Amino acid sequence: MQTLILRSVFLCRRADVDYFFQGNAADFAANPLAMPVPGTYLEFPTAWQHFVKEIPPEDRRDVVKGLAKALAVPPQNDADRERLLKAASACVAWESSTSRLNLNENSQSQPDQKYALTAARILIHYMINGGFLGATGEANRENNYILDHVDRLRDIPVHIVHGRYDRVCHLYQAEALVRALRGAGNSEVHYFITTAGHSSLEPETDSRLRAIMDDLPPGGV
Repeated sequence: MQTLILRSVFLCRRADVDYFFQGNAADFAANPLAMPVPGTYLEFPTAWQHFVKEIPPEDRRDVVKGLAKALAVPPQNDADRERLLKAASACVAWESSTSRLNLNENSQSQPDQKYALTAARILIHYMINGGFLGATGEANRENNYILDHVDRLRDIPVHIVHGRYDRVCHLYQAEALVRALRGAGNSEVHYFITTAGHSSLEPETDSRLRAIMDDLPPGGV
């Protein structure tokens, strides 16, 4: 029997991506504490400042597009390479800084440069293409593919574990998926909200995922 176990639901809609990556970036130069829209930046202002300062002002109206451009162009000299590595490191550090409740956002430990470049390129490549859900290309950033096709999961038991304080993938995404699954007739949706952030290593999330796995019947994964 198939079973789907999900942790920290990410629907990859434009609004979901912008919640984490866009924030007040467009207004940052004029007012770093501007609050034009909801977003992760509101909970992590120091980490956000470290991130945005590595995005050229002309790219801040669309941070994902700006990062995609920066990460796609091969460096021509040492200065280009330094800018590239700074952008990649800032991208990875931003996600890391916001993933756990007990992480000090002022610590700003720098990731390994090779890892940061690889991870940032993969992450932004998916974001600029809407997660490759349906069509590809930048126009696909406006997709709602997962919810539009949720009926495909009607007959599969689904376990969803999501941290209430997850600011990388906001809880609203899990809520939307759960309601869509139940609306499509899935009667085996098991939904757990933990007192945690985004990381699977947060203690309550980790223990809940282990319990789900332990309770699966043999051959049920």
